[in-house]
Amino acid sequence: MNAADLPAFEAQWWPVRLEMVPGSGEALTIAVIVRAASGQASIRQAIPPSTLSNLFGTSGKGMVLVVGHTVLEVRKQLDAAVSVEQVELPFGGVTLGAPRDCIARDLNEIFGIALRLSSAFAIPEFGAAAETPESEARRAFDEWADKVQVGVMVAAHLDSLRNAFNVQFPLAHRKKTRVGFVYGGYVAQFGVLRPGKSVSADVRALKLKLFDLDVLRRERALQFNKAEILVGYQDAGDNYTSRQRESLRESWEFVAAEARARSVRARRFDTAQSAAAYLAEQAIAN
Repeated sequence: MNAADLPAFEAQWWPVRLEMVPGSGEALTIAVIVRAASGQASIRQAIPPSTLSNLFGTSGKGMVLVVGHTVLEVRKQLDAAVSVEQVELPFGGVTLGAPRDCIARDLNEIFGIALRLSSAFAIPEFGAAAETPESEARRAFDEWADKVQVGVMVAAHLDSLRNAFNVQFPLAHRKKTRVGFVYGGYVAQFGVLRPGKSVSADVRALKLKLFDLDVLRRERALQFNKAEILVGYQDAGDNYTSRQRESLRESWEFVAAEARARSVRARRFDTAQSAAAYLAEQAIAN
């Protein structure tokens, strides 16, 4: 490879580690912080909530809250332009590992490299086998739902919400289906809508979510008085063409219209934290 062919995106990354037994020195990487050469920094959770639950059994839900709260608190500080070296971690036993320099094509690839090198339980995109658009969309939907769930549990502090997520229902058109959130007379599904090549698969997956909500409301008309779909909406900035930006806008209008036709409200959010804050309000109101 010639020097001219080398990637040009430079960054540093830090593992965020949780010491499982105080004083043992044995730590689990729960997140990764990446700071680009420009100074902009961000954090991503290393281990999906579902994996944490499987790893820690009866303590899994508590561990999900600890890890999720740590990521949210660090993200707030980084968004407020606090330097990585001055970040205050919310729990004892959570520490920053040594920084490492890295070079790649973009931020996502840096995160992928960092996650592969620091955690055996991470599911990074870098170097992974190619996915079909449908399977990639399902994974993106699941990740969004997991992030919203963690945010709700941190914000609401209601033990009754633990069983309100990923609720299984028998429906006439299929044996069983799972609904993202059910609490009182309120029901919601989760999904994402992203610009670029993902938009078509996202729209198809959102239509399936709306179809399940429609059937659920018709079969249980007396049980639910409010149905919504909470969509993680990635705005199309200057990195996308005008046609891609227009396609994203049209896709959102289509999803919103399909939702209205089924008496479902489509709401979009730019972050899982804002979606979680809204969902916590709905839970408290119900």
